[in-house]
Amino acid sequence: MRAIDGLSRRGGLAAYLVAAFSLAYAVVYLGFASRAPDDRVSNALADALIAAGALAASVATVAMSERAGASFARWLAPLGVGYSLLSAAHGVYAAILVSAGLVAGDLSPTDPRGFATFGLAGLWLLALGWTARATATIPSRLAWLAVVGGIDLVALFVATVVGSTPAILVTGGLASVGLVPAFWIWSGRVLRG
Repeated sequence: MRAIDGLSRRGGLAAYLVAAFSLAYAVVYLGFASRAPDDRVSNALADALIAAGALAASVATVAMSERAGASFARWLAPLGVGYSLLSAAHGVYAAILVSAGLVAGDLSPTDPRGFATFGLAGLWLLALGWTARATATIPSRLAWLAVVGGIDLVALFVATVVGSTPAILVTGGLASVGLVPAFWIWSGRVLRG
């Protein structure tokens, strides 16, 4: 029981960090990088923020899977760690390329078109929210927020695959400024409370 309490406390802190990195990413990407594709500093910083948030998510997803996943926790935790590490590799790879003056492009070898960063993250959120709704392991509204956030992230992945800039900006803005930070802040409170 003590180890789970420690995991929950660390997971809560990590959840707050995911929210902070998501908001910082939104400011950097939506405010600077998306408007100036040739600006190496803002684009590398945006990619580094993806990596930092993903590394924090590797801890937070395990803690939330344990708290909310009930019997599905054994499946949800590896999915959360998997998407997190692939997303972190994507962010680091892209940040290195951009800072070196090379074009990162839309296709990361570790995360093509945001498959992990958006698609698998969305699947994790959706599965966590749906499971938590059925088992009442976290507040009902937090479970619904996870479901809505998961749907938005999957929609962002689809928008990225089809290359729809308006859809990317809408779903990505909603995810990075609203749904994802709100989910992780609330999750931090649940885990640390």
